[in-house]
Amino acid sequence: MTRMEDLQPDLDEQTRQDAVYQAAMQSLAASRRETERQGYVVIGGAMSYGEGALGDGLFAKTSHAAKLFMIAFGCAVPPFLVWWVLL
Repeated sequence: MTRMEDLQPDLDEQTRQDAVYQAAMQSLAASRRETERQGYVVIGGAMSYGEGALGDGLFAKTSHAAKLFMIAFGCAVPPFLVWWVLL
């Protein structure tokens, strides 16, 4: 056997390891891109909500009514619970 024939299994293994390494690195890069994309989606949604809630349309009126309901609920529930539990 020649020296190259003796090294061929090692070269084949190195080629296989290089391919696995490249696939793993591409997977990590794709994962990072996906995480970054999700961050942009969250920020875009928050900005869109803010724009819509501050306007004069139906969504703004519904959002304002929901805020008022939550404030009233937060003010009404503690006295009701005191009345229910302690009296």
